[in-house]
Amino acid sequence: MSTLAIDIGGTKIAIGLVENDTIVERRQFPTPLVQDVTAFAQTIIDHANEWLAASKRIGVSTTGLVTEQGISAINPDTLAFPAPFPLAQALESMTGLPVAMLNDAQAAAWYEYTNISSSARNMAFITVSTGVGGGIIIDGKLHSGASGLAGHVGHFSIDPHGPQCGCGQVGCVEAIASGTAIKRRSDELFNPVISNIELFELAEMNPQAEEIITASAEAIATLCCNLKATLDLDVIVLGGGVGLAHGYLQRVQRCILQRPNAFQVPIVAAKGDYDACLLGAAFQFNKEGSR
Repeated sequence: MSTLAIDIGGTKIAIGLVENDTIVERRQFPTPLVQDVTAFAQTIIDHANEWLAASKRIGVSTTGLVTEQGISAINPDTLAFPAPFPLAQALESMTGLPVAMLNDAQAAAWYEYTNISSSARNMAFITVSTGVGGGIIIDGKLHSGASGLAGHVGHFSIDPHGPQCGCGQVGCVEAIASGTAIKRRSDELFNPVISNIELFELAEMNPQAEEIITASAEAIATLCCNLKATLDLDVIVLGGGVGLAHGYLQRVQRCILQRPNAFQVPIVAAKGDYDACLLGAAFQFNKEGSR
């Protein structure tokens, strides 16, 4: 069955036509200003218009807290939704197609779990991108929680003296490790400013660039070890633009290996690569199944 998959992030929206869990066509565009839900939905439809006739359903994965009423922002600095933002209802009304919507990392977690090669029953997916998000699998089932909040691991506060997070807390993983946080620190040090891609390239020869990236990796390693201690996870899957950047996974692994054995946890790259959340958007229709 063909599914129109939509993945909404803080800086870009990726859309794809997915058939048999494979992306057959894909494109992306900058995330527009989020104000009116009809205008926002129309922008997405305009970009996906040629695929609608072939689509039987629409799957949406999105940053933010997802409930039956719509989307709301945990951290408005990542993407500010006027809450509740009833995007699923708008898309369904405008296209006549059934729509399912999940938090992006929760959707990716289920996709990754069903495609993981190990016999893991307890797993987390962590995406390090514009923000830091997560999805939790417990005993082979996606755990979203009563309010949909489960998996928002980017808002574990790990440093009481750390930076203010857009969620209102201090020292959150997201405020330390995200692509946004990396860029903020980079802009303070480098003039002219450089992109995060350039920062990773520069890190091979510049100690200051390496220090910024290592600080991010250390925060993610702390998060991984905290999740191991809390949920006794079998494995953690890492994704996102930063999480999959060259050398980042290895930095996190090295940091984890410096912790006591009891808190160490295997960490692997997302099989869905940079499109784990987009694939998860389509795959959520199978979330009641088993692997």
